[in-house]
Amino acid sequence: MIKKDIFNKDVKAQFKAAAKDRIYRFVMADGMIKGAVVHTTRMVNEMRANHELGPLETLVLGQAYIAVALMCSSLKGKDRVSFNIRCSGPVQGLDVEANTFGEVRGSLKNREIRVEDPGQIKSLSALFGAGFLTVTKYLEDAKTPYSGQIALEHGSIAEDLAAYFLRSEQIPTGFKLSVAFNGKEEVEGAGGIFLQAMPGALPEQVIEAEKRIQQIHSLGEAFAKGASPEGLIEKEFSSLSPRFLDSSRVEFFCRCTRKRMADYLKNLPAHDRDEIMENGPFPLETRCHHCNSVYQFSKDDISSF
Repeated sequence: MIKKDIFNKDVKAQFKAAAKDRIYRFVMADGMIKGAVVHTTRMVNEMRANHELGPLETLVLGQAYIAVALMCSSLKGKDRVSFNIRCSGPVQGLDVEANTFGEVRGSLKNREIRVEDPGQIKSLSALFGAGFLTVTKYLEDAKTPYSGQIALEHGSIAEDLAAYFLRSEQIPTGFKLSVAFNGKEEVEGAGGIFLQAMPGALPEQVIEAEKRIQQIHSLGEAFAKGASPEGLIEKEFSSLSPRFLDSSRVEFFCRCTRKRMADYLKNLPAHDRDEIMENGPFPLETRCHHCNSVYQFSKDDISSF
């Protein structure tokens, strides 16, 4: 992966931001509700830089990154999870995935979301339109991936994912996803919360948890002002006595490499390689769909394959 430097070679600032981007797992309501809260300001900013996104595109894809990071909170081993949206609105679609190591990657189908009057957009539902949400889990001990799909109902990543878990897995689930911008349209804070009711959870506990998560105005703004993920959960869900279990890193990261791209080119049919050698252009550029990293190959590189 070729990650753009958003810290201008300031190593201290880079490590400080990296230390903040973590996912914290917890239980509450006597262990009957499990949850996770994630701080992702650095991740969303690096994602934005690599994919060269404007503020609207950053908001949409940023929420998807936060959501899929939260969905990995209960996975183990080498498990990973992905979800994609295909829709009729200006967004057109997106693909994101994350693994148990906290590595998140993905892209928008349409990197320039065009709307006639951005000022009239009151919710993201207008950008999605009709479509489908598909969730796929790649479990290490399963022979094949498991996928489930629902039609989009809300045009909100958080609400449609909650609907997916309720319908496809019969698990009451809540998401809170937040990307906050300053007056210069820069991301100043980002993060999210994920809650799931365990079998046997009391209805009044579930209702209380739903009430509390909806009352949180903006996680992104709270993180921008210095709030900690743990402190925020302890404050907002105090009536349900949250107890933290562990934490781990999250990061915008892709395992693409120049060697992998070279292997793809080596495996092209001979006539395709001959056409490239004859017509170019050089340097030949290959681009990773997941992270937008660009790898260049000269004519000599191609001829050596």
